[in-house]
Amino acid sequence: MNQRRKPSPAVYRRRRLVAALLAVFLLALLVWGAQALFGAVFDDDGADEASEPSTESEPEDTEEAEEAEEPAPPEEDEEGSSPEPDPEATAEEDEEEDEGYCPASDVIVRAGTSSESYPADTAAMLIMEVENTGSSDCTLDVGTAEQVFSVSQGGREVFTTNQCELNGESLEMEFEPGQTERAQMVWPRSDSSVDCTEAADLPSGEYELTVSVSGISSEPHTFHLDGAAE
Repeated sequence: MNQRRKPSPAVYRRRRLVAALLAVFLLALLVWGAQALFGAVFDDDGADEASEPSTESEPEDTEEAEEAEEPAPPEEDEEGSSPEPDPEATAEEDEEEDEGYCPASDVIVRAGTSSESYPADTAAMLIMEVENTGSSDCTLDVGTAEQVFSVSQGGREVFTTNQCELNGESLEMEFEPGQTERAQMVWPRSDSSVDCTEAADLPSGEYELTVSVSGISSEPHTFHLDGAAE
């Protein structure tokens, strides 16, 4: 039986060198794996933090924004109260806005009819006259939207255009001093509380007509109507 030959010292040295190199390689591999794992975990945490929007704001910036949004308080006088509007300044502003329009004191509105008496089968012609009694030109709205004709009898209102569905229009007209304009309408002897166009069975008697334009009213004008029974 052959005895196994012992390796030479050179072979032992080579084997030790290979084993040492292998150990170094395994150690380097373990270190690299640990670093890679640590780096992956760190990157994930950083990405999560970067993806979440910040909801915090600095207190100083918030206070400055609130102060900027708050309206400034009204100025106060020395006694600590807010100043009141000047009535004279307000009146002057109103006069400037109304400049060129006829003041009510310079306008006379008159009511009239085409006849002092009307038979039972005749409609009444109602008349409105507007005169500028001022010393300068002025403008007044005399359109149908500003005209009102009202007829009453014994203190009871029988007819008024305010109760009728009229397609009123605005008409601003310039009046010279002393200029007079006239508007008229046919009243079919109707009771506007019932119907504005159908003749009503009105009694005989004295009736009063009152007209107005742009809020300026006339004095009553009296005329006579004969009743249907007569």
